[in-house]
Amino acid sequence: MSNPYDPNANPYQAPNNPPAPYGQPYQMVAPEHPQGTTILVLGIVGLFFTICAPIAWFMGSKALKEAKASGINYSNEQQLVIGRVLGMVITIIALVALVFFIVFFIIIAITAVTQAGS
Repeated sequence: MSNPYDPNANPYQAPNNPPAPYGQPYQMVAPEHPQGTTILVLGIVGLFFTICAPIAWFMGSKALKEAKASGINYSNEQQLVIGRVLGMVITIIALVALVFFIVFFIIIAITAVTQAGS
């Protein structure tokens, strides 16, 4: 390779790369999974409407299993993973919050009964 800082070098000279051989096939572009965008959107919408989060978790897990079983590398596999993880995290947070609310209301009910009984 020539020195790019050489003042005598011709900047308009073509590189010495050989052309591609005749008939060489093009590299195939990886296909997109048909449910990738849907799973990602459900994961994001799950932040606002919690019912969408377990759906994203289920669909994302199912789509990733299909991808592994088929052996195809999808170009939007990150969408599947992100949507699934969002669904998992939001579902777990919602379940923990539900348990806290139930415990909170049980404590309030017990205190109300003991206050009324005395």
